[in-house]
Amino acid sequence: MKIKLYALVGIAMLFSFQACKDAFNEHYSLDTEMRSDLNLIEYMQSRSDLGKFVELLEFTGYKDTLTHSQAYTVFALTNDALSDIEINESVADSLRLLVANHITGGTHVFPAIIKAFNGKYIEQQKEQGAFYYGNQKIVEPNLLTKNGVVHVLNTRVPYVMNIWEFIQNQPSLDSLRNYLNSISKLEFSPALSYDENSVFIDSVFVESNRFLNELGAINNELFLSSVILPSNAAWNELYGKIFPYYRSLDKLDEDSTLITGEEQQASLTKWSMVKDCVFGGLLEDPATKDSLRSTSGSVFKNPAYLFTSSEKYTLSNGHAYVTNQMKNKLTDSWLKPIIVEAESDIYQKVTVANCKLVTYSTFGSQFTASRNYFVRYEQLPGNDFSKVSVRFPIPNTLANVKYNIYCVFIPSNAINPDDTRPYRANFYLSYVDEEGNIITDKALPVESNDTNPDEITKLLIAENYQFPYCNLISGPASEVGKDINVYLKVENAARTRDERNGTYSRSIAIDYIILEPVMD
Repeated sequence: MKIKLYALVGIAMLFSFQACKDAFNEHYSLDTEMRSDLNLIEYMQSRSDLGKFVELLEFTGYKDTLTHSQAYTVFALTNDALSDIEINESVADSLRLLVANHITGGTHVFPAIIKAFNGKYIEQQKEQGAFYYGNQKIVEPNLLTKNGVVHVLNTRVPYVMNIWEFIQNQPSLDSLRNYLNSISKLEFSPALSYDENSVFIDSVFVESNRFLNELGAINNELFLSSVILPSNAAWNELYGKIFPYYRSLDKLDEDSTLITGEEQQASLTKWSMVKDCVFGGLLEDPATKDSLRSTSGSVFKNPAYLFTSSEKYTLSNGHAYVTNQMKNKLTDSWLKPIIVEAESDIYQKVTVANCKLVTYSTFGSQFTASRNYFVRYEQLPGNDFSKVSVRFPIPNTLANVKYNIYCVFIPSNAINPDDTRPYRANFYLSYVDEEGNIITDKALPVESNDTNPDEITKLLIAENYQFPYCNLISGPASEVGKDINVYLKVENAARTRDERNGTYSRSIAIDYIILEPVMD
């Protein structure tokens, strides 16, 4: 069956029951000669060719619902359409989904996208005088009853899973499924536990899942997306590949419960494996895209390779591409450069000594800074003997990854064209060592610590540097700065007499710090 997906399917939710009723009255004559005196159930019971569908309605519990005075639309299935269906408890859940696929509240004109009782959005349309529901032809349309409309189908409209349901039911995805289910948890909801006057009613807990909350609500029929899903083989291969990057220390969680380093490493690895699996919108043919951005923000250029040899499934809220090998490039998803802009202090952890900070723009100058801004750390008046320094937090470092660490300086003549003095700098690194000890401001030997006074200088501070433990940061920046344990201190090494004789400036201007992974 061909399945159509609509980005504007949510429009169906905008119509109230009264609107449906008005449309019904306009579309259908209220002449009693056209309307049966029977309700929906009584009408279908009066027809022997709908006997098995009525039996299904009773078995699944929908029979009583359709006797109410509220209006419903039923896409009734003939006995022929249900000839291969067995009614027993072993398949009760699937029968409920099937029956609910053919019932909706209210009445609807053609064409329309309606919400079935099982939450699926299904199109009903009219083409060349014929009526269709979910691309199945309605053989007897618009049979009016006391409390709704019956449309008769000779072919059933199958229940189509959404992406989340597909993950829950696909045998080859149990590694992914087990992980995603493991991060679901119940959270206390103050909004549902108290009334509008802040009077406590009852403790209400709602289920929350980090993947659905942060990467995409793939369990929501209105959230259209495309996903790459690793089979068990792909999961195991990727896990072994990136696991060393997430080596971790023991830590205490919010409840002061110990999480071992091994548990933390496994958790970080698995999250990193799924964070680039979701792409917004429908990707019918990824090979036609110049680039794609995952919902976590990673950008993949010429992304067709990601989907090579995958198997495509069209589902009710998007496409799933199941692959036996995750083909993400390390540098696209995991080994990304870490850039700390000098003018940005989102973690509120930048500290300075013996200077004031002034932010400048390179607009209109001969130089171009990253994001067009940089910071000059200017020596305070009368402070001739203390050295200017700034200490930057470096978040999201990985373990067992070689980094080349650079500091990018903007020359003094970007501010004053007559100032041709270079900078001389010393560098110090803070980190956690192999034994778990915090090492503070360890001096880094630098082959050359002088900048070029005439151009932007990208100064190599450390080559092939490796951290023994990762230091990933997640959550609101204003709250998680305390968790950063890697810092780089930049100190102006010029002496007072160097500035007096014009050899070096005792102020320094920095564009950004960058840690570039080295690919062997």
